Amino acid sequence: MAPHLLISLAEPSLDNTVGAALLGVVAAAFLFGVTTLQAYWYYHSYPNDSLLHKCSVGILWMLDALHLALTLHAVYTYAVKGFGDVLGLTHIVWSIKLQVSFNVVIVLIVHSLYALRVWLLGGYHRGVLGYLVASVVAGGFVIGIVLAYSIYTVDTYPQLDSVSWTIYAALGTSTTIDFVLAAAMCYYLRKSKGTITRLNSRISVIMQYTLGSGLFTSACSLSAMFLYILLPHTLIFLGVQFLLTKLYVGSFLIMLNARERKTVQQLTYETVSTDASWQHKALKIRTTSSFWSPSPQSLASPVSPLSPPTTLVPSPAPTYPWR
Repeated sequence: MAPHLLISLAEPSLDNTVGAALLGVVAAAFLFGVTTLQAYWYYHSYPNDSLLHKCSVGILWMLDALHLALTLHAVYTYAVKGFGDVLGLTHIVWSIKLQVSFNVVIVLIVHSLYALRVWLLGGYHRGVLGYLVASVVAGGFVIGIVLAYSIYTVDTYPQLDSVSWTIYAALGTSTTIDFVLAAAMCYYLRKSKGTITRLNSRISVIMQYTLGSGLFTSACSLSAMFLYILLPHTLIFLGVQFLLTKLYVGSFLIMLNARERKTVQQLTYETVSTDASWQHKALKIRTTSSFWSPSPQSLASPVSPLSPPTTLVPSPAPTYPWR
């Protein structure tokens, strides 16, 4: 028995098929430029970050660039090579199938990095949210693999109806994971607040970025899902789906760059020697404050590091002229 096709609210046309995919690629290219700028700013501002973060940013940027290339190939195939071929618009190009796999990999990497942070914060605060987040991300990993495999089993867009449940499950799970991660991180970050005003202000900024990134990615996932439900015979949902990876990578890099920059301050102090001469020395202090690890307590002392240390020299015994 043939699967029941979804009822679309609009008939396919040049505007809502090729036009929608073209607009999606243009917006994705703009977001990729923002992502590239954020990646450059990250490597320029945080050269002392861990190897995990450096490699993750590089891998995410390369995967995002390949994803953009695949979407460009798909739109070029529909708009230029398939110009005038109406039936060709119903065929799923190989680059569309492959970009779905790239989409799944990028989202899983970003979710795993967030889950790692929640896990570390959960161990620091002895919480149980880390286990919940790990379970949800693992479930999303399984559903993502099922989605990538299911897309390769169909050749036309009308045949997507037979695997539509995987699309709903993947987009719904992605939205759920975003909500759980944002809530868990905000909860632990709020618990990390102490008495230092500057650190509390930085944590509040990170919480705002966390909620904002979760909101944007969730809104994009839900929009793609509802557009596919309401307009399955068009490519509008595909144009929105092109933006999903860019929002995930961009939001992750923006959160990394929202941290306080690591700086090297040159402080000089003077020491006292036996001949009462001053010797200037350089002292390097590296400061770091981020949502990836609790901020170190300030090492500043009431005495300025630029002032020379004081020494107590015993005063000579008084001499009297009548002795």
